[in-house]
Amino acid sequence: MNWELLATVLGSVSVLVGAVVFLGGAIGLLRFPDLYVRSSAIGAAAGLGLVFVIAGAFLLHPTWEAAPKVAVAALLQFASSAIGAMYIARAGFLSGAAPTTATRYSQIEFTTGPPTDSTEVTRDD
Repeated sequence: MNWELLATVLGSVSVLVGAVVFLGGAIGLLRFPDLYVRSSAIGAAAGLGLVFVIAGAFLLHPTWEAAPKVAVAALLQFASSAIGAMYIARAGFLSGAAPTTATRYSQIEFTTGPPTDSTEVTRDD
């Protein structure tokens, strides 16, 4: 088996795996009960799925000049996807989005309304 055939097979499989991960995130986005679980699912799926697609595209058309671009794109995608999902969930929390009743609280006590200007945030360390 030569390198070109192996790279083509691995690249195609990687792109398909990325598409399946995206599909799983989309199904989770439709089926999960609240903003917090949905943002977690889509953030993880977008980060991992796009990295698989980028890696597969690189394996299908490998060049030396594309290698550092692919590495930077994958690294930035991992970082920005997780941070973006976290900030979307945080914005939902601050705007008063209610979680599902199945959610259990450990560190944060949820208030049903949006925070007011007089709300003071404290930490228990």
